[in-house]
Amino acid sequence: YKMSQSKKLSQKFVFWYHINEIMADKEYESQIKKLAEFETLEDFWAIFQYLKKPDDCKQAIEFQLFKDQIKPMWEDEQNKNGGRIAIKLRKEFSNLAWEESVFAFIGGYFDKEIKDEINGLVINCKKDYNTLQIWIKNYTNEVISGIEKNLREILSIPNEVILDIKPFNQPQKEYNNYNNYNNYNNYN
Repeated sequence: YKMSQSKKLSQKFVFWYHINEIMADKEYESQIKKLAEFETLEDFWAIFQYLKKPDDCKQAIEFQLFKDQIKPMWEDEQNKNGGRIAIKLRKEFSNLAWEESVFAFIGGYFDKEIKDEINGLVINCKKDYNTLQIWIKNYTNEVISGIEKNLREILSIPNEVILDIKPFNQPQKEYNNYNNYNNYNNYN
């Protein structure tokens, strides 16, 4: 079975990266760099195979994969009513979790009711662990629970692992209400 040389994806995607340095004098937007864009599977592989793997990153760096025309910033029009679901990963699980999420995102393996709600993925690499984030267009309970359920299936995340779920447009101090998203009974 041979795949056609350039399988066109459902849309265009862009890889970004951001080196987490404290640069108070610089706008965040000027710190995020576009790495490459692609709209075929062939182009995706040509880029992805050369990207640093999350568990190889020694410094604080972020890789971001977003739909074309959406910047990996809260302020982006497409993100500002959304939020993110994050999971903290041990280094040794990071590569697999990042790859599986990326494949699900570009391949459209998230359930059809929610896949349009996913704007992008971020892997934030630290020295001792990494954090995977799914960025969402509209922060509603329905969207959040659908994506969470899907993510748990795709990455085989056990129910007792609590995901960190936050809307972007809430002031920092109100976030605590969203950390205990413990309504996992539906997922058994």
